[in-house]
Amino acid sequence: MTDSLIPPIGAVPQPERMFRVNWVANLKRTPSGVPFVTADFTAKQGRRVRIIDVRAADELTGALGYIPGSDWIPLDRVAGLVDRVDRDEPVILISGGEERSHDAAAMLAKRGMRFVAFMVGGLMSWRDLGYSTTRDPSILDREDQLRSNDAVLEPPSEDVTAAHVQKHVGDRLSVRWIKLPALLVRGLVSCVDGRDDSGVVGSPGGDAGELLVGLRALEKMLRRDLSEAEVGTLLARRLDVFGRFYMHTDVDASNVAIKAMRADPRFEGFLSDVNEALEWRRFLASPPREVRTALLEHSLEPSHIGCGHLRLALTRSKEYDTREALVAAVLRSFHQKRWEGAPELEVVALAGGHTERAVINVRIAGPMMPFSRIPLVSPAVGGAQVFVHHPRVTSYLREQLAHFLAMQTDVTGGALDASELHVEMERLGGLQLGRTLGALAKGLPIYDVTFHGEERVEVTLGGVVGE
Repeated sequence: MTDSLIPPIGAVPQPERMFRVNWVANLKRTPSGVPFVTADFTAKQGRRVRIIDVRAADELTGALGYIPGSDWIPLDRVAGLVDRVDRDEPVILISGGEERSHDAAAMLAKRGMRFVAFMVGGLMSWRDLGYSTTRDPSILDREDQLRSNDAVLEPPSEDVTAAHVQKHVGDRLSVRWIKLPALLVRGLVSCVDGRDDSGVVGSPGGDAGELLVGLRALEKMLRRDLSEAEVGTLLARRLDVFGRFYMHTDVDASNVAIKAMRADPRFEGFLSDVNEALEWRRFLASPPREVRTALLEHSLEPSHIGCGHLRLALTRSKEYDTREALVAAVLRSFHQKRWEGAPELEVVALAGGHTERAVINVRIAGPMMPFSRIPLVSPAVGGAQVFVHHPRVTSYLREQLAHFLAMQTDVTGGALDASELHVEMERLGGLQLGRTLGALAKGLPIYDVTFHGEERVEVTLGGVVGE
């Protein structure tokens, strides 16, 4: 019996184990058993996943283009991957729709590749969701060639330098691009946490942290505390309008919680069949009604909260200029809505402790326009973790949230100036970011990364956290 969110996969390192758990959790199968993943899942993956396009040469530079960083292996040569790629290497196959990639995935899976899937909907689905493609003809020179990860994945020395960051953000496999309107409805805000190696728009606490900022600013404007019922109502409406809502935990906090639940008599008889990682995921996503009250109590224990930002906001609420009861209400409402079946709520379990070596501020040159494209940057610089923050994108999204909250007149009691609310959200957000980085990133270098479109990126040293 294994009381751990990490499955016993031999001597596989913890981050790799967590990736495999996440892969299995997101993997789906057709009625005939062929494995597939979504375009959203594919977009969040960095260098750990090999993306292989199986189309013909003219299609790669045609109307749909191709996903930057893809390998091009024509369909008639795909069978050879069995002898060229380790059977445990994650591979996602891409075609224009999905027919050819579906057949290729079916064949490779039958021949023993354990982490292979096709991307459902193909390039058309990718583009429909707002993700960018390229028509760069250089891919035609790499026909039937597989990229090597060795040089890029080599961990930096003790310090992460500007050169390391430049190489990272200039790598098409470490940065994905999405249209700003799609970002608004896809909800791809994640925590600044460096342990999540998916491509992210980073903000302290992710969506949960941003909602907390908005609600506390609203309290300041109203000069009263929001009730727990009002918090739940505003969360439900926010899900209806903006979609996906992210919050993360980590393995260490989850295992502490598991141990505590095992010792709690209220869970007796409910955990006998809950042992492996995926079993715990299913249990925590939809626990029996008889133990939900107890599980809520465990979810609010600081040692059971894997997001450092939310844990600090709860335990140091005065330093964060917020209320402990408000943080608790957001967390309770999140879990309750999730257990009610809200599909937009997402919990990501991250591996390991904080070993970040730098902070990256991601900026976009020029004005933020409705047609702007936003870079999703992986926090994994080679083998090192970094904090990733998108100050301009975060500010833009806060402005939208401020307008949304100002429109909830049954809660606000009448007209509320959205611009003033946004200003207060910016103040609170800046203060809380400083507190969290001061606690988790003190002394780390700060790099300002400015993207001038998708072709040029500039990296400068912006200072040191706490100095």
